[in-house]
Amino acid sequence: MTALIRPPRLKPGATIGVAALSGPPDPGRLDAGISRLRSIGYRVVEASNLRRVVGLFAGDDRERARGYRELLHDPEVGAIFFARGGYGAARVLAHLDAGEIASSRKPHLGGSDLTALFSVLARIPFVAFYGPMVAVEMATEAGLDWQDVLAGAVPVEHRFEPGDVIAGGEAEGRLVGGCLTLLASLCGTPEALSADGGLLFWEDIGEEIYRLDRLLTQLERSGTFDRIQGMIVGSVVSRDRAETPERVREYLRDRFRGCSFPVAAGLPAGHLPRPRTLPLHAPARLVLNGGPPRLVFPAPAVAAA
Repeated sequence: MTALIRPPRLKPGATIGVAALSGPPDPGRLDAGISRLRSIGYRVVEASNLRRVVGLFAGDDRERARGYRELLHDPEVGAIFFARGGYGAARVLAHLDAGEIASSRKPHLGGSDLTALFSVLARIPFVAFYGPMVAVEMATEAGLDWQDVLAGAVPVEHRFEPGDVIAGGEAEGRLVGGCLTLLASLCGTPEALSADGGLLFWEDIGEEIYRLDRLLTQLERSGTFDRIQGMIVGSVVSRDRAETPERVREYLRDRFRGCSFPVAAGLPAGHLPRPRTLPLHAPARLVLNGGPPRLVFPAPAVAAA
């Protein structure tokens, strides 16, 4: 198994580069998120395309890749946070090199559409952090857990409620995954997620149950589930108000009843106002039998230096 690359911990007062690989961020929310970062002691450098608007995107494909790569190579930048998700990150992958990203050893923090980039980093494997974004959650929420996780604290164990257990068992492996829609869209591409031997995490927003089933079936038929050790479901919010959280949970119980690996739902990560920061590609253990059901991270996800 290839050795895991952990980025160095984020030090107080470090410079954070804010990148935009997807859609253009809302200017007011972007300013609010950057102001919050500065208020807690960090310096901020903006990617050259951060405030560009070209159709659906924060600049054309090459501009978005260039702005991001400039942050990779800026010696003053200690970490790269993403402004928002939306759509477009997969389009820039042809202009990026996974080895170049890993050699920078800079912590990456983002979610949603950044699943495309993080799926590339899973192959190295390089730890990336799935969590809040600058012009989204950071614009309105204080007290998020990303500071502790990136500073070197062991990610807090999550205790599932008994009703969150879909299929019992115990498993360990590297935590992989992200937004379900993106994971399914990458099937059949060079960047398709390799989840072999891992704990597959997924979440999504605005997808009705039939669409969730279609996306999960695509992953299953592509072989993504063949060698996973366990599955963890984060936030799932349907656009159909009649599809309550309990109806979605009933669907998950039916979909994964009797499967060969443990499955739990209800991890507070994904499209939420205060999402947990998850260290993707780092080791984790899922315990759904014998004692309280829980997700455990055995060690910090960053290196000491």
